[in-house]
Amino acid sequence: MSFKTWSEFPTPIIGLAPMDGYSDSAFRRICKEVNPNIITYTEFTSADGIHHNGDSIRRRLQFHPSESPVIAQIFGKNIETFQTAAKYCEDQGFAGIDLNMGCPSKKVVKSEHGVALRRNCDLAFQLIEAVAKATNLPVSVKTRLGWSDASDLTAFGKGAESAGAQMICIHARTYKEPYNVPAFFEPVYELKRNVAIPVLGNGGIISMADGMAKLGNLDGFLIGQATFGNPWIFSESPPQTFSEKVDLMKRHTAYLIESKGESVGTREIRKHLLTYVKAIPGARQYRSRLSVVGSYDEICTVLDEIEAAIRDV
Repeated sequence: MSFKTWSEFPTPIIGLAPMDGYSDSAFRRICKEVNPNIITYTEFTSADGIHHNGDSIRRRLQFHPSESPVIAQIFGKNIETFQTAAKYCEDQGFAGIDLNMGCPSKKVVKSEHGVALRRNCDLAFQLIEAVAKATNLPVSVKTRLGWSDASDLTAFGKGAESAGAQMICIHARTYKEPYNVPAFFEPVYELKRNVAIPVLGNGGIISMADGMAKLGNLDGFLIGQATFGNPWIFSESPPQTFSEKVDLMKRHTAYLIESKGESVGTREIRKHLLTYVKAIPGARQYRSRLSVVGSYDEICTVLDEIEAAIRDV
């Protein structure tokens, strides 16, 4: 699916939220297999790294055609590197470019990236405008309610729209609020009442039904951490037994090895495997084994043993 503007995208827009260390190509492929109609985002990627031709950074932007439409999410604070990154992302065939202005990581904030840009709105709007002028792709912004409260959210959203953002996604928590604080969507609904561009909600959404219940006047929502070990969250008819899930777990492993090699791929799939089996009977012993697996064949062996042991679960 391709689109020229976010406003023409069918609503509700539902997608996998960008998550560093999780929303890589392999996981995006798996989520798209569960529901081909969702959108996906890359892990957030340094515009500076793209600008300086960092191979490891650019590898983060590799994607498989089956993931489309996939949005490249970039972060930084330099206009020139944002422009270079935007052109690179367009050349790579992405469907859109998303600017991260919400990451609360201490390292990111200390560098004045991510959510720190909410305290430097003039620069944030300059970056949005620069990217919008540097690419023909639709440009979006992902941010939070605000730094310590949501008092400036509507003003920020209107400024982002004026600068060229065609869509904005709001994680419904502030920088000062930890992830265990319930998301607060009322300011997001208020933002939507004051802008013409699509607005998505994000934060604390635990299911498709939960997302639809929180949709209100919004144009869609992204699901993040609730997808860990449960890409079937995007399915209207999720599998009911472990046996029905095993093939997808194996494909997830294979995709990760395909994109990153067996050594790195098997190491990185471990965190996913631990969440896949978290709730099954005897999970503790299986999690212990899956935390040290070293090859695709070993992973398949353990998964087959689990399936045989709990076939009807």
